[in-house]
Amino acid sequence: MTDLATRPPELEVASAAGRKESSLPPKAGPVRQTTTAARFAVAGLSAAAGAIHLAMAPSHFGESTGEGLAFLGAGWFQLFVAVAVARPHRWLLAVTATANVAFIAAWAVTRTVGSPWGAHAGHPEAAGFVDLTCVGLEAVLVLICVGLLARQPRVAETGPGNDSNALAVGPGAFIVPVAAAILATAAIASPSARDHAAASHGGHSGSHLDAESAAAGHDHAATGADSDSHDHAHGVTDVDDKGFSLLSNGHQHDNSIVELDPETQAKLDAQLEGTKQLIDKYPTIAAAEAAGYRRAGPFAPGLGIHYQPPQYHLNPDGVIDEEDLPYPMLIFDGWEPDAKLAGFMYQVFSQTEPEGFAGPNDHWHYHSNVCIVPQPDGTIDTPFGADLPGVTKEMCDGVGGRWVGFTGYMVHVWTVPGYESDRGVFSELNPAITCPDGTYYILPIEEIAWRKSACRDS
Repeated sequence: MTDLATRPPELEVASAAGRKESSLPPKAGPVRQTTTAARFAVAGLSAAAGAIHLAMAPSHFGESTGEGLAFLGAGWFQLFVAVAVARPHRWLLAVTATANVAFIAAWAVTRTVGSPWGAHAGHPEAAGFVDLTCVGLEAVLVLICVGLLARQPRVAETGPGNDSNALAVGPGAFIVPVAAAILATAAIASPSARDHAAASHGGHSGSHLDAESAAAGHDHAATGADSDSHDHAHGVTDVDDKGFSLLSNGHQHDNSIVELDPETQAKLDAQLEGTKQLIDKYPTIAAAEAAGYRRAGPFAPGLGIHYQPPQYHLNPDGVIDEEDLPYPMLIFDGWEPDAKLAGFMYQVFSQTEPEGFAGPNDHWHYHSNVCIVPQPDGTIDTPFGADLPGVTKEMCDGVGGRWVGFTGYMVHVWTVPGYESDRGVFSELNPAITCPDGTYYILPIEEIAWRKSACRDS
């Protein structure tokens, strides 16, 4: 009788072979190695994009708190993905792809039609090397995540006892992460990363200073319209100017100064001499208010605070002569009653730049799209700033304001002792006028509203 516990030899051999084969570790085939390399790529690309977002966050905080927070959120999310992808799940790859598509879409909107909200609503931003690099990294990241999801239905399903995902890979797996790190480093160190947020808005970057700032037509804010700011935006200077190069003052770009012939210089000197009587008459805001002058906008670094005379003086010919000299707007260095007189502003309602003062050095500027809201105390506020795209007459009507599409031309005159501008007597901006902390940094327009000062530290 055959023993049932005894197996035929051929079955014993087959069983042994099966046991031996099943005891071998699974082979790391080309598909699994490719998947692991792709995960390295996801980690490197996400870390590089996250580093760029975090590096650019301070610049965007200078423009808007919302922008700064968005950059911080995107950066930390991308760094989290770079770590979490070491043991990925399908949901992580899906979320990563979706989030980065959203980041790319947001970037595309701001570069084509402009952000729908914030200080630069409706104003398209310029694309630079730093943001193009970040978007490129995100685009490749999305493609790899989608490829992993499509190619490996159960890729990244890790768990206890399944450590075969942690496979050794060749040097080729590090090509993408290293390349991403090099690109991110180059982008962060590039000139386009310096003052990135402000520079990307071109001629409107932050220049929509404050609700009150453009009252009577002078918005005083933020982009380098002068030659120094041009150099700063292009990385020509490494000097810390404390935010001065981010200031601008309406539609005006010529700041050249030419030497005058003796006759023209004598005529100009005689005109400027006429401002001395005002220096003695209105040394402080308190003196000006006692004479009926009223505030027309907030204090702004480089520009001071403007006070309009009790009676408006119409200049019919655009030439500044003895009849016009006594009626400028007064500019003070501060907003308290004891703030000192710093300069003057003359205005001419003309469709073309007026002749103004003697010689070609008085470069006039103007503002557009200004909503003026008179206050009960005689002061003027402008809740939407000046030169701000997207502001409409309907918006102005909604706050009880008066819509001014074109302010006429105006020029600053810095003849008060102690406030002579080193950029010329007619310079738009005067470096001698700073915020209380000695800088020129201002708040985004949506945070200033009806304040008396646009300074960030006030």
